[in-house]
Amino acid sequence: MDVVTLLWLYILSLVRWLLREAPGLVLDLLKGLPGWLWDFVWFNFKPLLQIIVMPGLAFILLFAMIAVWFERKFLARAMLRIGPFYCGKRSGWLQVIADFLKLFFKEFVIPEDAERMLFLASPILLPTIPALAITLIPFDRNWVLFDAGGLSLPVFLVIAGLAPIIPIFAGWAANNKYTIIGSFRTAYLYISGEIPLVVCAAASALLAGSLDLVDIVEAQRPLWFAVPQIVGFLVFFVGLILEAERTPFDVPTAETELVMGWRTEFSGILFGFTMMAEYVSFLGWTLLFITLYLGGYMGPSLFGVPLYDHVLWMLLKLTVIVVVIVLIRTVYPRLRLDQTLRLGWNYLMPLALLNLFITIALKLWGLMP
Repeated sequence: MDVVTLLWLYILSLVRWLLREAPGLVLDLLKGLPGWLWDFVWFNFKPLLQIIVMPGLAFILLFAMIAVWFERKFLARAMLRIGPFYCGKRSGWLQVIADFLKLFFKEFVIPEDAERMLFLASPILLPTIPALAITLIPFDRNWVLFDAGGLSLPVFLVIAGLAPIIPIFAGWAANNKYTIIGSFRTAYLYISGEIPLVVCAAASALLAGSLDLVDIVEAQRPLWFAVPQIVGFLVFFVGLILEAERTPFDVPTAETELVMGWRTEFSGILFGFTMMAEYVSFLGWTLLFITLYLGGYMGPSLFGVPLYDHVLWMLLKLTVIVVVIVLIRTVYPRLRLDQTLRLGWNYLMPLALLNLFITIALKLWGLMP
């Protein structure tokens, strides 16, 4: 047995020990709290853990930080250039912290003719809406922050459908021609991409026989839906890139044409919120994609504890999808607005309907349970 194998086995055993002992260590720490506070934490331990850690605030913030750092380093390596290097030694991890501190303490300027209340509220609402949608994603059958039951998929789509409204309001509130043009581009982009996504999601729900995201995941135990719904899988994959405003579909914030689109007038921490919203939306749609087509939290058991295994497989699948989408940014240039809309209406929409008809045929012919 070589050294690498021994090291891997040691790390795996250490992780398994930590996962086994961590709950007891946390409880011993909490026992030192005052009585009333201990009672509150004890009776609400699970929802508090979900809100604060997974899939709540800490998970979303950590994903945004790691995604920014990874994207910079990965793009630099793929484009054969130097990424963040001098700040934070070779890994460049301090650059992310430096950027956050710069945005946090930097003065933000409100345009003289802007609608102040809406201008200030829009950047805060931008990451909040997709974060609310993430609370519906199951990381385990019994680990869902907001369990809407048979309405979880429709509620997710409704919440995510509110996302285009905020950039439109933000662009209008800034009272700038570039922000207004960018906000209209956002409306066009989201409408052309979201309708095919809804049709594909409906096909997955039909195949599972339920609108509950947990039931959709459980229905994929024999076979991931990406196999019988390969058309919907590809359409949804392109659609989530479009909905997250990722390259090559970042036309609302095309800096070569619109300065920064609807984000032009935002500065300081307000600009930081708008950038964070992009990654939170990216995270939400990617988690839904994994849930609908890649078996969600399903995977072989590694730790012997279902919750730990399921969370690990969700994170591994998330990592793979993020790497692929970031890699696409290095390959394809930005499309024009008319090309993006043509892709959504002339290609994604017919393919989404074709996927729906194929799903209906599979159910009627009894080829899928």
